[in-house]
Amino acid sequence: MVGKNEYLGVSAPLSLAGPSSKDELLQKQLETALEESNMYESAAISNLRQTVMSKLEEITKRFIYEASIRKGFSPDDAKNAGGKALTFGSCRLGVQAANADIDAVCICPTHITRSDFFEGVYKMLARRPEVTGLTAIRDAFVPIIKLKFSGIPVDLLCARLNLTSIPDDLDIDDTSLLVALDERCIRSVNGTRVADEILKHVPDVPTFRTAVRCIKLWAVRRGIYSNVFGFLGGVAWALMVARVCQLYPNACASTVASKVFSIMVNWQWPHPVVLRESPEGPPLHNIQSWNPKRNPIDKTHKMPIITPAYPTMCATHNMTNSTFRIVIGECKRAAQIMDKIMVGSLPWDALFESHSFFQNYRHYLQIVVSSDDSSRQLRWGGLVEARLRGLTNKLEAIHGLVLVHPFVEGFDNVYTCTNAEEIAAAVNGVGNSSEDGNGVKIYTRAYYIGLYFRLGPGQIDISRPISEFKRYVRSWKEYDEQHMGVVVRYLRRSVLFHQ
Repeated sequence: MVGKNEYLGVSAPLSLAGPSSKDELLQKQLETALEESNMYESAAISNLRQTVMSKLEEITKRFIYEASIRKGFSPDDAKNAGGKALTFGSCRLGVQAANADIDAVCICPTHITRSDFFEGVYKMLARRPEVTGLTAIRDAFVPIIKLKFSGIPVDLLCARLNLTSIPDDLDIDDTSLLVALDERCIRSVNGTRVADEILKHVPDVPTFRTAVRCIKLWAVRRGIYSNVFGFLGGVAWALMVARVCQLYPNACASTVASKVFSIMVNWQWPHPVVLRESPEGPPLHNIQSWNPKRNPIDKTHKMPIITPAYPTMCATHNMTNSTFRIVIGECKRAAQIMDKIMVGSLPWDALFESHSFFQNYRHYLQIVVSSDDSSRQLRWGGLVEARLRGLTNKLEAIHGLVLVHPFVEGFDNVYTCTNAEEIAAAVNGVGNSSEDGNGVKIYTRAYYIGLYFRLGPGQIDISRPISEFKRYVRSWKEYDEQHMGVVVRYLRRSVLFHQ
């Protein structure tokens, strides 16, 4: 039990009360609901993840050795160059669900360039029989390689440290390692460092992990689990849960989860959520810690939830006015449901009820990304997804359009086309999808944005932001209009249901 003067965080706890017998019963019921929703992985999956990470580290070291030899290193020096593969995100926090991705970063010495990594590691992975769905997205803000390794999705980053070799006992939490790194490398290694700091700043790790699983399941089911689309991603939700754990340090996970929603609703935004006083570190040339007094861009963050590792960053910098309103609205709804769960009048399943996005709006935009090659489609689709937030931001600026709600998942289809008419329909996301038969294969991914107009849609012109968005994504250096397409269509709900 945490005592009155032993608390973590930047303020005293709101309550030091421990769980009652009723709370403990709710906790057991919560854990059962989480297990039924596959929010815990089996021992077999856990072992497979460890095997995959071991193989990724072997590949990293082998790649660095071979790249070092090509750069003129002796075999001994090339071997001593080392290398590591570290997890971040849910795996590092220990909250991964059965179907969770592995987020990992390859740590390389200073003589290995990012180009070396994307060429060398990509080729080594391509030769592995366990690897499928391999694609490199170099134009992302933080470049990434995506793949499945033995069936487990992996997002792989690269970070170059200012070291001649990467030892096996590398202390990634040492802030001196950040000196002279570029911004992309700092962001890449900070994923691991942030997870480590979160675990250091919660009073009870098992309670934190169960509460995070609960909030994640709720956020996924309600369609508000995505940093890319302007909602809260996994790190932001984990930080929010960690802060509530600090405020209720002796509470069980069911109580912590119930408090998250009311605190989110009543928090004095944009006052930041922090787990600790801003940590100190060496001066960095390319990036500064989050500080709205010094950095004008930081003043614009609507729901600042701040990472605890140096340099501190806002985990919710992508949030828009619309996604802020949607998140707060969902938290209000969840708080009302939790009040009934806590008195036993509703089961936990009521909290985890799925979203109704496709019933909520009368008007939608459909963005269909297409290609005639599966590998090209992975790269092209990733690029468009990363740039969709630019479209939502420009739509928000239109007078009379009061809510712009991006759906957080894309819908993949494959069409087999035998003539030009069928190809034209496929690239518009129309027709019956099928991978069977002979013909041209068209791969598509459709994204949706719900729109709420104060004025009638006929009185508002949204063509300009749509045109600018299409021009922006088509400016990608790998774009080839003969093999790729992007179509943006306005749809009414009635039309959407008949597609």
